[in-house]
Amino acid sequence: MLGIILLIIGGVGLLLTLLSLVGADVGEFDVDLGDSGVGCMSLAMPFATGFGLLAGGLMVFGDVGSAPAMLVGALAGLILAAAAGVILRWLWQAGEELPEVQILGSSARVVEPIAAGHFGTGEVSTPLGDQQITITSDRDFAHNEKVRIVAKLDDRDAYLVEQLPFSDFDT
Repeated sequence: MLGIILLIIGGVGLLLTLLSLVGADVGEFDVDLGDSGVGCMSLAMPFATGFGLLAGGLMVFGDVGSAPAMLVGALAGLILAAAAGVILRWLWQAGEELPEVQILGSSARVVEPIAAGHFGTGEVSTPLGDQQITITSDRDFAHNEKVRIVAKLDDRDAYLVEQLPFSDFDT
């Protein structure tokens, strides 16, 4: 019975690890554990996967006693968690090396409509590729409208936009 429980724990750990890598939208529920940064879950899920699948597999299919199977599973989980930590540290450091792109004064396309005083999403083209940003304005903007980024809000990672002058529209 313990082997089956460990297999279930390993399967859930594997499922959550895969969801954190690719994300999923299920109705109004957004499962995207990967964008939250490096944290305890980033290391716990590989550990649970390795420990549960290996220890449970050895107990159920390998006819191994519970103590040796759990020891081997724990070691495998620790190795997977350490490997995940090394990879996450490398990715975190690589992300710090990206150049800062100045987007003030740039034009953007409204992706998620905004109402006056509320937040929405805009897409701005940069030399590094298209980037989605949080935007707000003192007037309403509909989906796909063109706007100009005029200021960065000090207290948030968001930008103030205004209507793009007609002379700046792409033809």
